Amino acid sequence: MVKQKEDIKYQAARLLNMASMGANYQTISEVAQTGIHQWIDNQFELPARENFTKKTWQIWEHFSPQYIQLFGRDYIVNHGDAVIPYWYYWKMAWWDTILKSEEHLRQRITYALSQILVISEHSNLQLSGPGMANFYDVLYRNAFGNFREILYEVALHPMMGFYLSHINNPKSNHAKNIHPDENFAREIMQLFSIGLIELNTDGSPKCDSQGKPIPTYDNNDIKEFAKIFTGLGPAGYYWPWEDYSHYPSEWANEYNTSPATVITWKPMIPFEQWHEPGSKKLLRDKVVPAGQSTLKDINDAIDNLFHHPNVGPFIGRLLIQRLTTSNPSGDYIKRVALKFNDNGQGVRGDMKAVIKAILTDEEILNANTNSKESTRKLKEPLLRYTQALRAFNARNMSGKLWNWGYQFDEAVSQGVLASPSVFNFYLPDYQPNGPIAAADLYAPEYQIHTSATAINYINLVHEWFINDNYGEVATKVGKSSHNAPSYEDDDLDPNDYIYLDFQEEIVIAHDASRLIERLNLILTGGEFSMQTKASIIKTIEKERDPEKRVKLALFLSFICPDYCVT
Repeated sequence: MVKQKEDIKYQAARLLNMASMGANYQTISEVAQTGIHQWIDNQFELPARENFTKKTWQIWEHFSPQYIQLFGRDYIVNHGDAVIPYWYYWKMAWWDTILKSEEHLRQRITYALSQILVISEHSNLQLSGPGMANFYDVLYRNAFGNFREILYEVALHPMMGFYLSHINNPKSNHAKNIHPDENFAREIMQLFSIGLIELNTDGSPKCDSQGKPIPTYDNNDIKEFAKIFTGLGPAGYYWPWEDYSHYPSEWANEYNTSPATVITWKPMIPFEQWHEPGSKKLLRDKVVPAGQSTLKDINDAIDNLFHHPNVGPFIGRLLIQRLTTSNPSGDYIKRVALKFNDNGQGVRGDMKAVIKAILTDEEILNANTNSKESTRKLKEPLLRYTQALRAFNARNMSGKLWNWGYQFDEAVSQGVLASPSVFNFYLPDYQPNGPIAAADLYAPEYQIHTSATAINYINLVHEWFINDNYGEVATKVGKSSHNAPSYEDDDLDPNDYIYLDFQEEIVIAHDASRLIERLNLILTGGEFSMQTKASIIKTIEKERDPEKRVKLALFLSFICPDYCVT
């Protein structure tokens, strides 16, 4: 009976590795008690409580009085770039939310969606932290909704409009050699919905009579879809990506503006005179008739893509790769795609049905990753970081967990909404040279696992557990620059330093085997090999101080292959 209870706990920990941004021992125990299926259902019932946009503005307001004191109100008014809520305010809001939220599953799914429907701070979007936060809010709010709504809201969001250049996209003017921008039209097909080639329900390519894969679209299709996404412009912004009706509350009386406590982000709106007239030919012989409004054209185009048979296997596989395994079998993809096509009640695109199918599939629940290489995947660096902070209850005295994460992002080439391009940090079909490619397996995360990032990660883990430096928290304005808050040590209040809680581990540290088994449960769900456990135990037994022994054990655990490859 004891072994059965422990097996259930390990299974709960493995689920949380796939379905959360990191979980502590208490949460693992609760999931084991509740049961995997019921826990997922309970998570679905939790309302979407967070508002990344609002929190971004609130954090910016925390710093703005200090800007005023340092530079004076006239300077700020005349040099607005000094106080624009740049990307780092949104990043601080993200970390604060991720480390406190109990909406484990919604947060993980939102993060997964952000790597499929991509915008990035590595563009002019870095000028608007609230805008990036609001885009993330769209994914967060719809994570348990319908994929059709996600596609539609993303298509109309001004951040996506700027990132893929379909905001202020004009109709054709042949005399001036002006043609609709094709950027978003291409990517909504290639990356956000159907992919490049026709797929069977199991994700395998459909081929023509000569055995060649059949393309889902061609250049003419891109041109036709580009016509659809014309005539969209900003909805009442002075700067298109900022809502200037919401200044900080301390400015409200002087400038007759509203406090930044309730933020309304507006989708792009149609300007009919700039929308491409005439009919448009979509995929699978669908024709949008002439004379329709901009939004009717867009809705028809979204429906055309949403109902394409590729979406289930294409998006299903991408979500599987972000959550469970880099190499799902065709049968696994098919089971997920069928749930996308019909949730059992005649509804297509139900995210809850898709998510539950992914997380509870027999291929995952019955997998032993120590023996089945095809079900293993390299854990993303960012998820290793969030797990470290969440597993051991990151906290500080001020309650402001405003981590920049900038040094981490730079070291490992990954940060939320910070991919180098619309193609995300790594391609779904990436095969690193060596045994993985030789076995014809995929390992997307290895695309950013280089000699430099691998060493940088080890150095970061050393900072965490040996030097007690768990994050770049900033709650004071910088001394050297008015463009950013500071996270330099001499600028920080001791109440803002992040600490982790190792008390329960310290209590059992005298028993090295018991300590390692506890870390094995929390971090991997029981995937440490006997060799790994023996090696770590042999090393940490040389350390007599209980707290140092725990931190050494954590350092070795977080850099060992059995943790990084799950």
